[in-house]
Parts: sequence; C-alpha cells; structure tokens
Amino acid sequence: MPAKSKKKTASNAKSEATETAAAPPDPREALEPTPANLKATLAAFEKVLAELQPPPEPVQPGAPELDLVEAVLHIAFADGLPCGYGQEVRRRIAESFVDRNEFRVTEAYEVEELLSDLGIPDLFDRCLAVRDMIGQIYADQNGITLEFLREAGVGDRNMFFQRVPAMPPHVVGFLGNLLTFEEICFSEKSTLRAQQRIGIDPKNNAANDFFANVRALLKPFGYLPLAVGKDLAGGKPNLAHELSPACLLLRLGPAVKAKKRR
Repeated sequence: MPAKSKKKTASNAKSEATETAAAPPDPREALEPTPANLKATLAAFEKVLAELQPPPEPVQPGAPELDLVEAVLHIAFADGLPCGYGQEVRRRIAESFVDRNEFRVTEAYEVEELLSDLGIPDLFDRCLAVRDMIGQIYADQNGITLEFLREAGVGDRNMFFQRVPAMPPHVVGFLGNLLTFEEICFSEKSTLRAQQRIGIDPKNNAANDFFANVRALLKPFGYLPLAVGKDLAGGKPNLAHELSPACLLLRLGPAVKAKKRR
C-alpha cells in the first residue's frame, strides 16, 4: 500500500509539472522600464491605439473616461489571457443585462453559461469572484461604481479595499497601477511622485520621453483604453493585439500578485 501511494504521488507531481510547462506565458508579466522595453512598448502602444476610435467630442483634460468597474471586469476575466477575452466578456455582459444591478443579482452559473464558449480557464471561479466583488462594492457604496477612487487618497483607497475582501490582490494591484498611470498620462500637475510610486525614476530621460509620447497619443482619447480593436462578428475575442493600451502601460508598473489557480 505505501509503495502504491508513493507511485500515485509521483504521477501527480509529473502531471502537475507537465501542465505547468505547457502553460502559455502570461501576457501581463511585468517589464523593467529599460530603454529597450520602453521602445518596444511604445511601438506596440501605437499599433493597437491606431485600431481604436477616439470619442467624437473633445475630451476635457484630466478627466479620464474609463469606467473603473469595467476595469475590474476586464482583469477578472482576462487575467493570464490576451485582452481580447476581457473585451468580449465586457461586451456580452453589457448586451445581456439591462443594467449592472441586474448583473449583480445574477447567479454565477448563469454568467458562466453566457461565457462558456470562450474557453476561459477557471471560468466559474472567475464568475463567482466577480459576483462577490460586485455585491461588496454595492453594499459599500450603495451603487456599483468605483469612480470615488480617483479622488480618494492612498489611505482611503486601502481602507476601501479592506472593506471589500472579495477583491483579490491581482485586481487591487491592477486598479492601483491603473489609477497611477492615469495620473501620469492625464494630470496637468507634476507627475514626479506618481512615477516614483510605480518605481520609475523621474530623472530617467528615456522614461520621460516615453511618457511624453504616450500623452500625445492619448490626447484625443482622454482615457486609457482597455480594448484592442473592433468587436468581432460571431462573439469571438479579438486577438489581433495581445494587450490593450492600458495593459501595455501597466506592465511597466509594479508586479501584482496573480490570483491562485485551482
């Protein structure tokens, strides 16, 4: 009996090692802001931004239009995957529910059925986590919004995240980095502290040139897009570009703890 148990354990270990080796690389793996990485990121940033349509009306400086709840949905479903998956999930949710309150009271298995053909790993776990996050945001804010985070100080943000324990570290980290990059890209005030917050030396000339180019490219948009191009017919994820403009920038920030896979 002991020998059989040992053999089974070795087999399981071999299977787990095989699965790990076969796992695709994480497209959101953090990048050091070296001149070479900044140059490559800017080139990819320009290519994907060229596929997107800016808002028809001029945007007000310093007023990002990205809905932060959309950002939560995006990273919750696209974590470890190209951004096209997050984009398609968000499109289906927007078209399938009258409003976010209806989405809030929908069971996780129903959302799983809506998204089942996309082949997203751990889909039910993701749906359940999103349902819990949305429920806790609603209970805390009496509404499904996170816009207050833009005006909140770091301490107030941390207190909020403590009040919503359903929000896992990789989502909290994603939001924190997103808000910092928004400040760098759109604030009319000095962004030196914001750059320091994400570990980019304000005296780094290559980084300063990079952000100057990014600001110019984003000026017609006024926000950091999470999309990678047009929605595709047939409900297929758009995989023409691996990462959205927002996620390309966030790779340059502090690495965030990925959620645990079962």
